[in-house]
Amino acid sequence: MRTKGILAQVGIVLVGVLVLVSSSGLRAQVDTGSITGTVRDQTGAVIPGAKVTITNQGTALTLSTVTGSDGSYTFTPVKIGVYTVTAEFQGFQTATHKDITVNLQQTAVVDFTLSPGQVTQTIEVTGAPPLLQT
Repeated sequence: MRTKGILAQVGIVLVGVLVLVSSSGLRAQVDTGSITGTVRDQTGAVIPGAKVTITNQGTALTLSTVTGSDGSYTFTPVKIGVYTVTAEFQGFQTATHKDITVNLQQTAVVDFTLSPGQVTQTIEVTGAPPLLQT
């Protein structure tokens, strides 16, 4: 009789462990998705090395990455929610897509076409000019 009691207890413990392992694996899969895309210029050429940033609009959590040699980027896994996605590269205007929804186990595709930026120059003069003697 004692053997049956021990086997029953071991069986209950094993079932409990299986439930915990299963539920922790499901939780990781259930509340994430991904954001991916490509950054290009106005001619359609890819822009490697562009900085892409995602910001969760609900938590203000921010993550950044850089596009690869093919101009692509990927954020995965990403908590489900609503995001703002921004792409920037020197010499181009920064582009932003707001209200990008990441759903359960879904991939949100956010592509960018960057426009050439404004060329600005700032000259700062310090010091006083020399005095002229007459």
